[in-house]
Amino acid sequence: MLDLIKLALWGTGTVEVNQEIYKETQDQAVSLLVTPVMSKLIMPPDIRSKWREHILKLIIYNEMCLYAQKSLPLTVPYVILKGTEAAKYYPHPEYRMMGDIDIMTRREDLDKAKQELIADGYQTVKEDEREITLKKNTIEIDLHYYFASLNDKDQAKFLDDLIIDNINETHSLPDPINGLVLLEHISQHLEHGLGLRQIIDWMMFVNKCLPDEKWPEFRIIAAQTGMETLAIVTTKMCEIYLGLPPRHWCENADKDLCKELLDYVLASGNFGSKRTDEYIGEEVFFGARNIKTTFKLLQARGKANWKAARKCAILRPVAWIYQAGRYVARGLKRDNASQKIKQERIAVKRKIRFLDRLGVKQTAKGLVIYKNGEYKKT
Repeated sequence: MLDLIKLALWGTGTVEVNQEIYKETQDQAVSLLVTPVMSKLIMPPDIRSKWREHILKLIIYNEMCLYAQKSLPLTVPYVILKGTEAAKYYPHPEYRMMGDIDIMTRREDLDKAKQELIADGYQTVKEDEREITLKKNTIEIDLHYYFASLNDKDQAKFLDDLIIDNINETHSLPDPINGLVLLEHISQHLEHGLGLRQIIDWMMFVNKCLPDEKWPEFRIIAAQTGMETLAIVTTKMCEIYLGLPPRHWCENADKDLCKELLDYVLASGNFGSKRTDEYIGEEVFFGARNIKTTFKLLQARGKANWKAARKCAILRPVAWIYQAGRYVARGLKRDNASQKIKQERIAVKRKIRFLDRLGVKQTAKGLVIYKNGEYKKT
């Protein structure tokens, strides 16, 4: 898998592909990345045929996203986050797989932007304290109230202010701030699972924009958002395992932590796509580190799993009770239940130490939100 990425991005080596590797490219959301080197891959005809069909679907979706982005009806100033702003650092930007379109406006323009999107045919499908998700046909737009998802109020405000203060007519952020957004995107999703696509976004940014002479300037803003260690370790991991040309500024990174990061990403998949039901015990113990996060976890899962609550609104406030009972029943039904619970608790302690060493956000430590004109810690 790693050799495949090196071939796709740097043109090095040859790779023999089997069904397992093909599936892994899908789990990691990088199956489109290999399009320019498909002819160099050694694989059975049936896999090649499936892969080409998959690539065609992804290219069509990418083009739809690009068209929607270029056709946005917004008259207010705004900036695009991630997506095409990450793709532009790739050797072939069109082969970076797109998801939704993330937009941030100035605070005073957000309501107008929402109304302009609705007037253009977009429908609100979800709204929470962080963003509004609107959808038209198959294209989703996330309109952000705020972007930073961190544990520290000053760090969150610093990043969001950088984004808002640099909104301009190009709808693109300056490279250093764009890089900070890509790094924070890694931080946002590491807690519950992150795939190689977000790691490669960062790697391509570093390759284009962070040679040794530019690191001191970037280091300042990375430190002000608490992500200096994450930047160094992730970059060194990319050098060791993904073929990124070396640079001096990350040469002292903890190699063991680099390997742990790679193993975690490969085990997780894109947005945790590989975290199957067998990991549910770990997720429960990880989320249940204080009363508030425990309740949120149980309530969210309960509303999703309890059919009666989905039909009857009066039951939804007590969905957490249903979910707590469900977890207990499922946990005790397993073979060697006590041994598995012990192993899960050990795994969670290991994960917490890992995330602490990287310095990334953890929900149980209280996330910062922007509400009523100020940043508050939940």
